[in-house]
Amino acid sequence: MSKAEILVIKIGEVASLTFADGSTYESAIRKQPVPSVKIHKLGAYGNDVGLKKHHGGVDKALFFMSDVSFTALNELLGEDFSYTGTAIYGENFVVSGFDEDSVCVGDCFKIGTALLEVSQPRKPCERLSKNTNNPETQKTIYRSGWTGWYVRVVEEGEITQGDKLQLQSRPYPHLTIRHLNQLLSGNPTKEELEQALAIEELAEAFKRSLNSQLSKIKAPENDL
Repeated sequence: MSKAEILVIKIGEVASLTFADGSTYESAIRKQPVPSVKIHKLGAYGNDVGLKKHHGGVDKALFFMSDVSFTALNELLGEDFSYTGTAIYGENFVVSGFDEDSVCVGDCFKIGTALLEVSQPRKPCERLSKNTNNPETQKTIYRSGWTGWYVRVVEEGEITQGDKLQLQSRPYPHLTIRHLNQLLSGNPTKEELEQALAIEELAEAFKRSLNSQLSKIKAPENDL
């Protein structure tokens, strides 16, 4: 595994954005790089989210992506997006050393003076397609599982570019971000869904999506 560290930090406030198709939204997706950031329970100072019904809150305080994810998505989308400038996917942090195959729900990371806990994968929305000006973006992220992940803030602190990601605990080593994504995009078993739903650290918003999957499996049984 490559050195696990913070490559880029990005924050942004809500602004009225007009996308290439002419649509306009209040959004904070185009976050800008900063050298360091102070972390509080609901995210970072100087950072906000636009669609608060689906973004932000304690369970989605900050959004992480891996440099590996950028490379993979570029290949799938036929793009050449860089993670060093304005946020492409609304990311707060781009990291090395960890990605969707090596981060698990419930993982606790010490980064700088902050302590963060992985809460769920990010569910891609249509604004990702608009911001990239590529109609395949939302669907590609969903199908590929290169979603990035949200964290909740256990201890407030400050994070600086170059800080190391220090894994403190991993209670669920088999429930990777990739696996959780596959529970939504694939054909999970009832047992797999129930196992994930039993995890206290998994965010309630993601559990609602898993429950929808579970209801589809149970529906044929109810018809008997």
